[in-house]
Amino acid sequence: MFAQPDTLKIEKSNDKVIIGGQVYYVHIVKQGETLYSISNAYGVSQKEIAKENPEIFLGLIIGQALKIPLVKPENENDEQVENDNFIYHKVKKGHTLYSLSRKYNVSQEEIIRHNPTVRYGINIDQIIKIPKTNYQNEEVSIPKTQTLTDTIKISDQYLYHEVKSKETIYSLVRVYHISEELLYDLNPFLSDGLKVGQILKIPKVHGAEDGFVFEDITAQVKDTVVYERRNQLAYSDSIVFSQCDSLRRKQVNPFNVAVLLPLYIEHSEQEFYIDSSKVNEFGKKIYETIYRAPNYIYPRAINYVEFYEGILLAVDSLKKQGFSVNLHVFDTDGDTNKVNEILRQPKMKNLDLIIGPVYSNEVEIVSNFSLKHRIKMVSPFSDNMLLLEKNPFLFQVSPSFSSQFDKLAQFSSDYKNKNIVLLHNIDSGQYESISLLKEKLFNYYSLDTSIRDLQFKEVHFSDSIHVIEHALTKNNENIIIVPSNDQAFVSLVISNLNSLVSKGYSIKTFGMSRWYRFDNVDPEYFYNLATHLVVPFYIDYKDQKVKDFILKYRYLFKSEPDQYVMHGFDVSMYFLTALQKYGNDFQNCIYHHKVDLLQSDMHFVKWYEYSGFENIGASLIRYDSNYSITIVSDDKKSEPEKSQVFLNK
Repeated sequence: MFAQPDTLKIEKSNDKVIIGGQVYYVHIVKQGETLYSISNAYGVSQKEIAKENPEIFLGLIIGQALKIPLVKPENENDEQVENDNFIYHKVKKGHTLYSLSRKYNVSQEEIIRHNPTVRYGINIDQIIKIPKTNYQNEEVSIPKTQTLTDTIKISDQYLYHEVKSKETIYSLVRVYHISEELLYDLNPFLSDGLKVGQILKIPKVHGAEDGFVFEDITAQVKDTVVYERRNQLAYSDSIVFSQCDSLRRKQVNPFNVAVLLPLYIEHSEQEFYIDSSKVNEFGKKIYETIYRAPNYIYPRAINYVEFYEGILLAVDSLKKQGFSVNLHVFDTDGDTNKVNEILRQPKMKNLDLIIGPVYSNEVEIVSNFSLKHRIKMVSPFSDNMLLLEKNPFLFQVSPSFSSQFDKLAQFSSDYKNKNIVLLHNIDSGQYESISLLKEKLFNYYSLDTSIRDLQFKEVHFSDSIHVIEHALTKNNENIIIVPSNDQAFVSLVISNLNSLVSKGYSIKTFGMSRWYRFDNVDPEYFYNLATHLVVPFYIDYKDQKVKDFILKYRYLFKSEPDQYVMHGFDVSMYFLTALQKYGNDFQNCIYHHKVDLLQSDMHFVKWYEYSGFENIGASLIRYDSNYSITIVSDDKKSEPEKSQVFLNK
């Protein structure tokens, strides 16, 4: 399908669409057409077409609509196209929002009104709608039904949006990244309902006029893989902000950073407790006063106290480099009422960064606060994708299940010429997840291998070793992919696979990060099966910086650091240095913010134009036959990930 020459003449489509600022032809596949012939007709590589239409890896279908990127000769003047109402400007290197405003004599606010995404910067090759009517000095009339003054001019603090047909409160808050509460506060007349023609007062996003320009440096990146989810394009490392280096700033005032953790201080401060677990000879309870150790820590708080210790060590290191920060630490006590009480404090509205909280119900409350007040928020433990979709100021450190699937598919694709077996239990609740994984597997496998050449089997495993054995071969290496976090199921599968190794089958097993802490699986089985785990965080104790950190921790805290300590250090070091280098709008430069951390190599992406950021960094660790664990190099991968495992105690 990918290389067959043919002589069929392709009729090039004249239909064009603009998606995400990129112009595409829409080509309808006809009888006899191949990817090769379509590629030749449009002058676009097969790989580029496949990247935009991943479903074609399963074969072209007559009547299928393909997105073909518009490619024009370099000497052709394609800077602008126009119709009766708009000029469609294609952004070139060096263009800024300000320069476009001057070029077309249209205010920056008016350009933003028709292109809300440009408030965060403009991209090379992005298509921007420029209204032909000049609104720069024009007054905006207010309908008589409103209680504002008769006319309003565009101000430095606000944009003014004219309500169009079919717009809703929900669609407006999504477009402008504000909460419904804030929209109603600024426009009290909305209590009577949203009406076409109303002029809404919208607060500007801080830094919207800074004129960031995306510089395409794809020539420096080989085979960049575009991240896609639900047909939405995420930003990759092939696009960076050209002005980020110029944002490096000398700090004038201390940054205000809040840390919200369930430290359970009151529980830890209780000097004694009453034990009534014993009874006397008459069956009556014996009440005994038990005094706690002087340095007692409430059990549920231990992990998060250690995480906080890691934060303190990061702050200490940065302060020695001249970084100034006011660290506000709050004990949430695992109580949502306490969280709401904390957020009501006036100083919370002036924060530069929030780290935490931990529990999902608390994270949702703080995320809403973060969105309303436009404060960057780091969620170090939760992986709630629904919250991430709603809050562009939220950073999720723990990769989602879907992202782990993507890494599992990516890493296992190195073995596409082996006998690949996808093994899962018969559970209808998992069908959607399994389908997602299969889609990702085929996408990666098909980049340079025909589906027809792929040895792939899917096994619904119950409890019989024979079911697995029928899918294996002794003539090739068997790659077993088990996308499950069910401890009982994984234990059963690993035990059965280990038995098959003794029968002469060559097996490599690929699994999930949570396997790392399963306590009912014999570790020797992992080594026998050359088990590979996709892990977002992992500590390499041979690394010199890890050794130095351990020595420092021992000296200060008289104990051994675990992964919670290092996780706290990594999270705070990463985001505090982002603040230090780029200021409050560090999200504009997060794509190439690299920090040498202890157990992580964080790599954040946006899956949606208005979503928050998810860390998709991951590494592959391998259990070797010599009873060692190796971090498998992924340098040849096109995506720059290499991170390590988050462990819950």
